[in-house]
Order: sequence, then structure tokens, then C-alpha cells
Amino acid sequence: MKKEPVLVLTYGPSGSGKTTDLGYSFPNGVFIAARGALQSVRSVCGYNPKSVAVSIIDEATVFLEKLAKTKNHGIDAVVVDDFSFLAEQQFAVYDKRYSGFTLWGKLRDSALAFRNAARYSDVHVILNCWEQPPKMKQDGTRVRGGPMLSGKLPEQIPAMCDMVLRCGSEAMRKPWSGVYRCSYSTDYVMKDRFHVASRLDPAPMNLAEILRAGGYEIERHKDLQWQEEIVENVASALISGEPVADTVNSSYRTLVDGGVSTHAARWTMRDALDRSVIRRAISATDDLFIS
Repeated sequence: MKKEPVLVLTYGPSGSGKTTDLGYSFPNGVFIAARGALQSVRSVCGYNPKSVAVSIIDEATVFLEKLAKTKNHGIDAVVVDDFSFLAEQQFAVYDKRYSGFTLWGKLRDSALAFRNAARYSDVHVILNCWEQPPKMKQDGTRVRGGPMLSGKLPEQIPAMCDMVLRCGSEAMRKPWSGVYRCSYSTDYVMKDRFHVASRLDPAPMNLAEILRAGGYEIERHKDLQWQEEIVENVASALISGEPVADTVNSSYRTLVDGGVSTHAARWTMRDALDRSVIRRAISATDDLFIS
């Protein structure tokens, strides 16, 4: 049975690698992004992603609704980069027309309409946001840190999602230090309905491999379908105990010597390394009831 597409939110500081990972993870997707925002995908991943420009949440909703009515569009994901910016722009539009409870109600309605469009779009939808720290409201209530959004959206938007991942970094992880944090916290909003990233915390910053571990078939770039076999072979070799550096470097060199671009070769080794880490971690948690 085909699994329903996922709705995922990732958030973190600018420059933490969010956009690059989503470029690696969804090469057949379309990115809703401002001009220049996808340069890291071009320079690091090595391909030119499909993109559309919208300025507010309502326009993104219309795009998803049209996509749902279009057949054979060849798109498997919509990545909103950056949802925080769209929400700011939407707030600015409403702020000129409404005030008080009406203003916040309109903003909530736009968010709910987007959620509904995302759920029925039949593609994965990923929201990429800036991060804001925990804060105290004027009435004394504490708000957890999470996506940088206005009003009650920092809690309402994550509640709509299947996964909420906080971007981080661990310098000891080589050659890619980026990680996704996902654990229960009174300080930051995180969640995982698939119980994959939450078991790994921290997980490699590789959303595609996290979802594959959860049973999803995430498509490879149309020109790089060969990657999957090599990723599986190298990951299996690493899990069986072959030395990491020797195995990965040898496999990388074989790809490059065979005419594969360095972009694609690094991409392949990245997924193989992350797959081996994810499978080992899941296997370890399966062997324990209390750790």
C-alpha cells in the first residue's frame, strides 16, 4: 500500500545546511524560494532545482491546489524555503487590513488552508524555517523555541506536521557535521510520528535517508538512478564491519575514475554513510527495551 506523503518542518539558523539537505533529499521536487536562495543546491548538489516564486502563504496554497489538479507533473515534493519569510509577508498583508483578534484569526486561517492544501496535494511537503529561541510572553506564559513565526503559529504549524526537526551541528561527524535533533523537549518544539529520527537523536542531516528508513520510497534524481544500488552496497559493507575511510574513499575514487562528477560521487557516498549510521542506530534501539 502506498504511504501518504509526509508534511515535514525543519528549522535552524541561517547557514546550518537546511536548504542543501533538502536539495539532496528531493531532487525531483519544486522549491518555493526567493531569488538566490537555492545557490547552495546548485553549487553543492550539482543540479539546477525547479523553482517557483511566491510571496505569501496564500499564494503557496494556490500553487499546491493547482498541483493537486495537474496530472503527470513529475514532482514528488514541494519544498517551501523559507516558510518564515512567507508568514512574515502574509502578516504584513493582513496587518494593513485587520487588527487584534481578527488579524491573528486571518493568519491562522491562512495556515490552516495551507495545511489542507498540503495534505491533499499528493506530494511530500517540506517547510523550511528560521529558528527562534524560547521566550516569555507578556502574560508570563513561556513559549518553546522553534520555527520563527508570528502569534501562535510556532506551536500551531508544528502541530500540523508529521515531523519537526531542529537543525544542529556536531563537529566530530566527518565529513558532514550537520544533524537533525528530534527529542521531547520543554525548550524546543520537535516531533516524529514515524519514530525514526526520534530514535536516532541526533540523526544525520539527511531527510531522504530518514524517510527511507521509515519505509518511504524517495526518488533519486532522474539522471542519477544508478545511485541507489551503490548506496546500498557501500552501506551494507560498512555495516558488516569494513573500514569506513578505506571503503568510502575507494568507492568514491571508483566513481570519479569512471566518469561520475565529483558532485554526484560525494552525494552517493554521503547517502551511503548516513544509511549505515541510521541502520546501525535503529538496530541498536531494537535490541534494547531500556537503555
